[in-house]
Amino acid sequence: MHSEVKSFSQKLRKEATPEENHLWYDFLKDYPVQFRRQVWFGPYILDFYCAKAKLGIELDGSQHHTEETKEYDQRRSNFLEINYQIQLIRFSNLDFKQNFEGVCLTIHQEVKRRSPSSAPSGGTFPPEGGRQNWRGAFMKTVTIYTDGACSGNPGPGGWGAILLYGSHKKELSGGASRTTNNRMELTGVISALEALKEPCVVELYSDSKYVIDALEKGWAKGWKARGWIKSDKKPALNPDLWERLLELCQYHQVNLHWVKGHASNPYNNRCDELAVAESQKFK
Repeated sequence: MHSEVKSFSQKLRKEATPEENHLWYDFLKDYPVQFRRQVWFGPYILDFYCAKAKLGIELDGSQHHTEETKEYDQRRSNFLEINYQIQLIRFSNLDFKQNFEGVCLTIHQEVKRRSPSSAPSGGTFPPEGGRQNWRGAFMKTVTIYTDGACSGNPGPGGWGAILLYGSHKKELSGGASRTTNNRMELTGVISALEALKEPCVVELYSDSKYVIDALEKGWAKGWKARGWIKSDKKPALNPDLWERLLELCQYHQVNLHWVKGHASNPYNNRCDELAVAESQKFK
């Protein structure tokens, strides 16, 4: 029985689907925590397996959508978890084709969660190097603070941003002669995210409820889905900036944090100083 399963696993490795080859050669093969292909456990074979994290990955075609195959897959998952303590995660071929970056990010996060000691130390913030091949590296976590200011609304405005990674700190700022406070808030976030040279986990801090709520509560995605029309049938403002920001939030993993403006947070206060200074250049 075991020799037959082992032989079949070797056959599957040679006859991998295009999706399996894509995931293997473009992500898992050079991943810093080792994965193997078509690994057998008892009567079952996993598409991909990471021993360090005890994590199995399956790419499911349309045949896995019937009730019978769903029951089989559940029995299989239970067997692997009970007998080998393996956590199994599944992706449909459709998920894979539509959002390959998201699949890779999900795998990375699960490996990191189940084997945190495997995460490499060190790394560089953008000032020290160019873009890495992120498929073969753990994503870095960067903390970003942003703020916007405007005199007159509309009127002369500015934005400021601070990027923090390890011991590295970078300040950015800019402005416009005639703009609005909300456009400056959005521009500060966009400019900070665009300054990152690779996909990152971003802890974003802003005192703008307009920015935080629209992202966190899904309003901006709703506006876009309705052709930049709000739920009250009125046009959504700043669609050009929201379009860019939503794209950046797909490229990076952005965790949102609202902070009280003009309070005791030194980074938020510094961003405010940068934004005001930029707005004053246009007076």
